Amino acid sequence: MKASSSAIAVAVLVVVAACSGCARVAEATIESTCGAAARGDRRVDVRFCAWQFAAYHGAAEADAWGLAKIAALVGVNLGDDAVYDIESGKIRPPRGGGARGKAAMDACSRAYDAVGMAFAEASDELGARRYAAARQQMARVAALAQRCDGGLAKAGAKAPLPRYSADCQKMAIIGIAITGLLK
Repeated sequence: MKASSSAIAVAVLVVVAACSGCARVAEATIESTCGAAARGDRRVDVRFCAWQFAAYHGAAEADAWGLAKIAALVGVNLGDDAVYDIESGKIRPPRGGGARGKAAMDACSRAYDAVGMAFAEASDELGARRYAAARQQMARVAALAQRCDGGLAKAGAKAPLPRYSADCQKMAIIGIAITGLLK
């Protein structure tokens, strides 16, 4: 039996209608995912989000799950960069801080190592699709970064790591918000 052209046309329309949502998923971009994350959590800095992902190889092709994993990996890199800058002497103990300043910088190194580990554990949890556990790991980041800032303040010094502190906290917020988009 031969199908009529109108039956074929109806079948094509049904398939197109059924896949109309598929195109939106396939067209997900860094900007749209960052925007959706910002709608879910107004603390998300959309420009920072897009800038961080644009610099990461493979992010342009990633879906929301991939971007959540990338956010965690960017966080690992930020934590590792802070530790490297502290331990290599690129970031020095504050002037006049003496032994307390050096001890505070050592504590900062440990805090940023823990930041990197929290992001790494979040990445592992995302890989296993345990989203609540991933969000919990990323939620630890703010307190860890603030531990460094607070230790330096107690030593009577201005924190030499404000960019790392801010960037790590922003990446944690972005990672949590994007993970919240996942089902």
